[in-house]
Amino acid sequence: MMNLYSQTMEDEDCTLVRYLIAEDNPNYEFLDDDDDIHTLVSAIDAESSYHGSIHVRRLVPRERVDGKARIICQYFAVNPIYTPEKFRERFRMKRHVFICILNAVQSVDNYFQQREDCTGLLGLSALQKVVAAMRILAYGLPLDAVDEYVQIGTSTAREALNHFCSAVIAAFGEEYLRSPTPVDVARLLQEGERRGFPGMLGSIDCMHWEWRNCHTAWKGMFTGRGKHPSMILEAVASHDLWIWHAYFGLPGSCNDINVLQRSPIFSAYIRGESPPVHFTVNGRTYDMGYYLADGIYPDWPAFVKSVRHPMERKTQRFAAVQEGARKDIERAFGVLQARWAVIRGPAYGWDREQLFDIMTACIIMHNMIVEDEKSEAINTNFDNIGRQVNPSGGNVVERKAFVAAHHKLCDQARHIQLQKDLIKHNWMRYGST
Repeated sequence: MMNLYSQTMEDEDCTLVRYLIAEDNPNYEFLDDDDDIHTLVSAIDAESSYHGSIHVRRLVPRERVDGKARIICQYFAVNPIYTPEKFRERFRMKRHVFICILNAVQSVDNYFQQREDCTGLLGLSALQKVVAAMRILAYGLPLDAVDEYVQIGTSTAREALNHFCSAVIAAFGEEYLRSPTPVDVARLLQEGERRGFPGMLGSIDCMHWEWRNCHTAWKGMFTGRGKHPSMILEAVASHDLWIWHAYFGLPGSCNDINVLQRSPIFSAYIRGESPPVHFTVNGRTYDMGYYLADGIYPDWPAFVKSVRHPMERKTQRFAAVQEGARKDIERAFGVLQARWAVIRGPAYGWDREQLFDIMTACIIMHNMIVEDEKSEAINTNFDNIGRQVNPSGGNVVERKAFVAAHHKLCDQARHIQLQKDLIKHNWMRYGST
């Protein structure tokens, strides 16, 4: 029989073992978390009634202080071991952006405040939790893959990831998931005019994220064109790869039109709350912006599509220019997946809400990186890109105005006329070059 000594903390709900000294069995180490404590207490109770051997899992001692010191020495010291280029490569962002996110999540969520555990020792620091979450998102690593570096357990890494994504959404969602403000719209229209598409507000398309751990009862609903279940992200991106609209979570059995029918992308326009848009092309004036889209989208004036099987030179020219400009959204999807490998591979989560938070947090941090590196990515004037939204508390429009806006949005004749005007406009631009 082993000689076990334990010191307990008084608590009217439960008694927790504070220390365990095992002189005869090296498998007993210092306790790691509450789960280890309950496992050990159950084993001790079993031993008191059965005089046999006890088989419990080996407790892993984690040097949390050393893990934090290692991270600081390598990346955050005055003279860190790794260069800023290496930091950017491994964390997908520059150090000052990372520190901004670290400070924000600490102020939003008390989970990232360092606390003492039941033994009186300090637990994981906010830096270790954020680094673990960031590595999982950036590299698409399993939850236990960061244990050796950060000194964090699997269950704690999962909890840190969920809290981190929720905190990023709470701290930065209003600014970096905003709809275009009047200043943003003016800049987008200027960029569209430069590229031969007056009135363009970006490009729209959908992306599938495979859901490997989809519940068996839902697989039929979430399985579409591929062999595996997936969820759909509808997004609008501009030339600088900023994602202005993101709608995620619909089953993979839906197509782009099904997603559009449920999407809130035109809700502000129908309510009369979207910023005004006015532009002239081929001598005609329009008062509604549009997105570049592929052929599956409906014939609405809000979408400008390519010409299928163009025969004339001017339509061939328009098709080439439109398809080239529409690649903005494809580039945005590619960069988003390259930065955050967790959404490039299959999703192994079980909870749809947690997967929604992961996707949303990745989009927010993508936009933060775009804003921070705008001068390096493209030589364009991006003043006021980070201005906070000032949502207008406009009154609800009357039913007649609501119906009129809906009919105007779906006017097929207006769509055809806009496409013809843009074909002539781009042909004239091509002839003048």
